[in-house]
Amino acid sequence: MSLEHWVWLGIAAQPGNKIVDDILRVYPDPEEFFLSGDSGIEKVGTINERDALRIRATSLDVAKKAIESAKNYGAKIITKESPFYPQNLLSIKAAPPVLYVLGDETCLNMAPAIGVVGTRRMSEYGNKMASIISGGLGSAGALVVSGMALGIDSAAHKACLAAGGKTVAVQGCGICKTFPPENLELKELIAANGAVISEFIPDDEARSSFFPIRNRIVSGMSLGICVIEAAARSGTSITANLAFEQGRKVFAVPADVNRNTSQGTFRLLRSGAIPVADAKDILSEFGSEYTSHLSIEKIKKRKIEKEPEAKNDRPEKQPKLVKKAPPAGLSKNAALIYGVLDRVPKSSDEIADLTNLVSSAVAVGLTELELLGLVLPSSGRRFVIA
Repeated sequence: MSLEHWVWLGIAAQPGNKIVDDILRVYPDPEEFFLSGDSGIEKVGTINERDALRIRATSLDVAKKAIESAKNYGAKIITKESPFYPQNLLSIKAAPPVLYVLGDETCLNMAPAIGVVGTRRMSEYGNKMASIISGGLGSAGALVVSGMALGIDSAAHKACLAAGGKTVAVQGCGICKTFPPENLELKELIAANGAVISEFIPDDEARSSFFPIRNRIVSGMSLGICVIEAAARSGTSITANLAFEQGRKVFAVPADVNRNTSQGTFRLLRSGAIPVADAKDILSEFGSEYTSHLSIEKIKKRKIEKEPEAKNDRPEKQPKLVKKAPPAGLSKNAALIYGVLDRVPKSSDEIADLTNLVSSAVAVGLTELELLGLVLPSSGRRFVIA
């Protein structure tokens, strides 16, 4: 079977279009369908005129260009026939004929794969829970899958990497593009310690219509989806609903029901999602078939924070912050950034002014510090010492 024809089918059918299932049912070899022309379109029987026009208009040269772009970027291409193709994906509707992969394709079938998703506008609580859950999954040896968006997605990837785990990012754009652009360093870190994947044409820019299509892959390649903070109507809620439809387990982290970003998780819990507070809660839902090879004992025990005791209404002096000494191997820029951070949230621009570093150097330094658990993101894209 020709790789060019597999890529051609993915482009001609369009990502997320269920006609790809009908085509492959009648023509298991995409090359045969390509060569059949109009008679093949008629034989499939479910292709409407709009889809038929696009199929006729898509030349093999478009596929060859996509293959060349991916190759030049350093990405691999795997088809549904490849042993590296995520086996969980094969069971969903409109599974991608091909996936473009940057990084280690062998990790795509690590089990159990758990999707960790949530709002872009995460709270400090959401960031903390993403760190606890994804860090725990990563340290145990599970695969963390997410969408590399700002907020919970990024926090999940970073926590997994910091714990020494493997993570997969599913992009809502072509593999040669990065969205959001500020996650380029994170994308490179994920590719070096897992994989970044996409089903879109390699040079496709991100579009709003791509994200719901992307989300079905996040849920499809996972045994379960954990939702950490989500508005009632959001892409995260779409992902969770897809997971329900695909027969995946859906987990949700309880939170303050009065917050907008908790309305989605509250609805999921009412709809049958499993409430969880850490990675052990998630992994305990799967049989030994998936967990016997994991190092569950490596998951750090969750600390229960005590409520402060009431004290005569007199203001209590705040303890002075004592910074931990940064690791000896910290880069010069990261050390500079660490030196100007405290409990008062600071933006990237403020950090740049205080350190005389350019914005790109600040971004790289902050990523390094986040992965080491030395700094935490706060609201408004600001940062505080951990």
